[in-house]
Amino acid sequence: MKGLELADSIAGDAHKLFNVPYDCGIFFSKHLEIATSVFQNAGAAYLASSGSLDSIASPLNVGIENSRRFRALPLYATLHTYGLEGYRKMLVRQISTARNIARVIMLHEAFELLPIKREPTLDPSLPQGVDKFEDVYIIVLFSAKDNSLNKVLVSRINKTGKIYVSGTSWEGRQAARIAVANWQVEPQAQTAVVSTTLDLVWAEWNTNSMYRA
Repeated sequence: MKGLELADSIAGDAHKLFNVPYDCGIFFSKHLEIATSVFQNAGAAYLASSGSLDSIASPLNVGIENSRRFRALPLYATLHTYGLEGYRKMLVRQISTARNIARVIMLHEAFELLPIKREPTLDPSLPQGVDKFEDVYIIVLFSAKDNSLNKVLVSRINKTGKIYVSGTSWEGRQAARIAVANWQVEPQAQTAVVSTTLDLVWAEWNTNSMYRA
C-alpha cells in the first residue's frame, strides 16, 4: 500500500472480499468536479442537490446512480459489522485455504499447479502447517497433466456438484480456476472437499480410460 496516497484515483470491485453483490464498484478520485460534470443529472428538479464541492457529494451526481441499486448500503453494513480486524481474519482464512489447495494440487499425481511454483516454504505469519506459495492469494490456477482430461476438466469437476471452478487458459492451454472468496470458508474443510473432488475426477477418468482402451 506504500505510495497509495499519491494515486490520482483508485477503483475496485467489492464483490469478493467485501462479500457484497457482484455489481458493487468503488472509486475514489481527487477530482470531484470531473465526476460531477460527467454524471450529474441533467435537470430534474426533484433530484437537485447542493452543488457545493465542500459538501458531501450526492451519489446521484458522481456515478450512474439512477441505473443501479443502492450497493453502498450492504457495503457499509459489512464494513461496520466486521471492521479491520474481522476482515483481516477473514482474509487470512481465505489465503490459507487457497494455499492449502495449491499444495494439494502440487502434490497430486494427475494435476499441476499454474504457474509452476518453487518448493514451498513455511510462512510464520500464517497458521502452523500452512505453506506459503509465491503469488497464491485467493486465486488458484491448475490443469490436468493428461491433455485429454484437461480438455474436459472444468466440466467434469463441476458435474460432481461438490465444487465449482471456472475455465481459463494458461500459455495457450486450457486450465481451471478456483476463487476462494466466501466469508464462511474454513481452510481444513474446504481443502478436504477440493482434494476429495479431484481424487474422484481422476479415479473416474482412469476407470473410463480403461474401458476406452
